Amino acid sequence: MSFIVSRRPNTMALPIHRLEWTVHASGVSDIDVIADSLSWLIGDEEFVDVEKTQSYHNTPMYIVHAEAKKRSDARRSLPRLGKSLLDELSKSIEGRIDEENWLHLRLKLDDLVCGNPTLTNPHDPCESVKGRVKLEVYPGDVVENVARRLLTEAAEIATRKGLPKIPNSDVTND
Repeated sequence: MSFIVSRRPNTMALPIHRLEWTVHASGVSDIDVIADSLSWLIGDEEFVDVEKTQSYHNTPMYIVHAEAKKRSDARRSLPRLGKSLLDELSKSIEGRIDEENWLHLRLKLDDLVCGNPTLTNPHDPCESVKGRVKLEVYPGDVVENVARRLLTEAAEIATRKGLPKIPNSDVTND
């Protein structure tokens, strides 16, 4: 008896390899609040690193970085953005994917700290959280279709789980 083994992953699993969030904050920012917000967004405080450094003008600044390196962690993290944000992102996918299959996005930092992640654009003067999603793309796949499937399935998970939930609260914010 022979079995055909496929190299393609289960189609129900979100097609994502990893997920990264980065904030560049001034030395006067409340770094604990920013780190807590990224911990909530990524799903685990152990995935968050804070680096204190000097800016170009020699003033103190922080780089707060959160990274879900494993697929399973990234798959749990992405739906935390909530259905409405994921739907909005899915509609604006063109121009967000680079040649290495990274999907780029930015969130408003102030809204994230309040438990309500919202998209912003690179030209908005507000402080932002830079996000990168490594798409799981195989030969023959159309990258944009993979990204849309990822965002649609993550939105379905967010709806089922009532995400995003405001940190330290039972109230949903979606």
